[in-house]
Amino acid sequence: RELRATCESPTRAKREVGELESKALRRVLADMNAVEAVAELFEMGLEIENCKQGLGMLRFQLSEVLSLYCSVNQQSVPMNGETIDWIQVTRLKVVRIGSSK
Repeated sequence: RELRATCESPTRAKREVGELESKALRRVLADMNAVEAVAELFEMGLEIENCKQGLGMLRFQLSEVLSLYCSVNQQSVPMNGETIDWIQVTRLKVVRIGSSK
């Protein structure tokens, strides 16, 4: 609930993560909302990294020190062989906002 409130309230996000990071957070969330499939986010040139912590975990760089971590939020992770088929991923879940290190 706390994370959802931070993502939904620009004022709260600014207070919790800082002004520049809150603007970056709003941009990434708006981009996530605007696309039909996660593959489109990769095509937009966002700073996205596949995390090694888990299958379907992505890290969006918000600043030098802060990132937004999301995971695939579907019943089963669509796969293409041994890799995730990002064209078929239509939902992400925000997991945390935290250090990039």
